[in-house]
Amino acid sequence: MIALALLTGLTGVAAGLYIAAPLLAERRRALAGIAAAGAVALGAFGLYAVGAAPHVPGQPYGAVVERLAAADPATLSLEEQEERLRARVRAEPEDGEALALLGRLLARTGRELEAVAVLERALRVEEDPRVLSDLGQALVNLNEGEVTAPAERAFARAHELDPALPEPAFFLGAASYQRGEREAAARLWAGILTRLPPADPFRQAIAARAADLLSRPAAGPLDAGAQAPFTGEAGEDPEALIAAMVAGLETRLQDDPGDFSGWLTLIRARASLGEMDAARAAFEEAARRFGGEGREIILAALARALGIEPPAAPEQESR
Repeated sequence: MIALALLTGLTGVAAGLYIAAPLLAERRRALAGIAAAGAVALGAFGLYAVGAAPHVPGQPYGAVVERLAAADPATLSLEEQEERLRARVRAEPEDGEALALLGRLLARTGRELEAVAVLERALRVEEDPRVLSDLGQALVNLNEGEVTAPAERAFARAHELDPALPEPAFFLGAASYQRGEREAAARLWAGILTRLPPADPFRQAIAARAADLLSRPAAGPLDAGAQAPFTGEAGEDPEALIAAMVAGLETRLQDDPGDFSGWLTLIRARASLGEMDAARAAFEEAARRFGGEGREIILAALARALGIEPPAAPEQESR
């Protein structure tokens, strides 16, 4: 700090003299230049007076690295954890674990672009399903939630290497949902739910998200006040249009009872219209048809969200 302040002060003096030199022939302007130099120098010394701690000995960078390396990572700030990982990577560029951890930290702190580069570098050292999943999630965040083709490839490879990981299967389901392939999405999401233990926090989160997405009508969110999915001729009663759509959906499900997403949409539609008995009846019919393979967990999540109590807890149903 002392050296920096002195260097800054000397630079200020030199700059002032440089400014003043061409003006020496004009006394008044030369004095102005010298005054400017003095102001810069005083500013530099003022900065030193405020920010310097001359009683604290400076730390060589090597000592800082050693301190961070010896510390418990849980006791370090995010900045210190990052510096510790960067030091590991500088010392050993092929340290795949350090690269993966650094990439994960960068993604967690909103630096997805750099995270993608670091995670790809880690994967060149060693292919790992967790790192592939992290890469996919960084790409999804970088693209504002869209599961792009590169992200889907990363998730697909991660799922192939470790089908037990919940994140890759969830995002593969999201990619299918984006393409309008609801049955494929339901199959992937239900598959994860059967593999997760009841106490796993991912289980309810995935079930709730799947129930929300799969119960939406294809044209958009189902809401009694929404107009887009139910637009008709000018002057037509919106509630009558909604009722006609719901009745049409119910009729279609009689012809195609295997449409899992259709049943979820019907349950949600009945509840949105305040027809709770009809919503509960649709739920019970769907639960009878889809009583296994994890779909009952999605149904139960939807029932809870809509205030329709399922007949039994999902954990009991799945056993």
